[in-house]
Amino acid sequence: MPRELDRRSLLGAGGLIGLGAVLAACGGQAAPTAAPSSAAATTTPRPTAAPTTTPPPAPPTASAVDLLPAAGRCALTPKTIAGPTWFDAAAVRSDVRDGRPGTGLALALRVEGATGCAPVAGAVVDLWQADAGGIYSGFAGAAPGQGGRPGGRDRYGQPQSRPTDPGRALRGTQVTGSDGVVQFTSIYPGWYPTRTPHLHLEVHLDAATVLTTQLFFDDAVSDAVFAADPAYQQHGHRDTRNSRDAFYSPAAQLALRPDGARWLAALVLGVPGR
Repeated sequence: MPRELDRRSLLGAGGLIGLGAVLAACGGQAAPTAAPSSAAATTTPRPTAAPTTTPPPAPPTASAVDLLPAAGRCALTPKTIAGPTWFDAAAVRSDVRDGRPGTGLALALRVEGATGCAPVAGAVVDLWQADAGGIYSGFAGAAPGQGGRPGGRDRYGQPQSRPTDPGRALRGTQVTGSDGVVQFTSIYPGWYPTRTPHLHLEVHLDAATVLTTQLFFDDAVSDAVFAADPAYQQHGHRDTRNSRDAFYSPAAQLALRPDGARWLAALVLGVPGR
């Protein structure tokens, strides 16, 4: 009785002989000869596979880091006040949106010593900003741009406000690497009365706050963003442009570039003592 055939035996035959020949070989018998055909043997050509082409590689994703070489160098970034909306949210993250509507903003910052122009590693960078309606998280019940009452001091000894609700959107912290760079994914900030659109930042080194500042946007870009995105149109036209803002400084204006539906923004932050 022939031994049982398994898949390996059939594959070993290589497909060059028929199943009958394999069975005969296993039983010690000669393989039967196929009956001659009265018709001439014909060979059916196999279809030729269409040549395959390798798609070109996708273009590299644009990055706000690309703007840093032209975004300032070797100068102290102007200091300003933190304002009444600052509190230590302890949110170590780069994407701070939390689902808030608005035009996307990819932000890159490089911390450099204003003296030696070298990147500063290990700097803690805090970001906070208003949403498209000019409201800061933590103070949803307050008027646009307004915060809470004094709430003691943060972990660096800086005065902070006491939040009135658990919101933490559009607040986050990153730590610079050896290149001195941090990146945030956010939205373009909205305006509120008496203020042009801006971002708040603090930079901490060696358990001390070395920079408290605000960063600004080109007026023409802000006009275009607010006109195109309904998220910014719920409280009318802004009343303050850069030239009338009490804290605006050209040295703190971000380099900007459109990238599809979002904007790329970058600035080099010069800090003292390095």
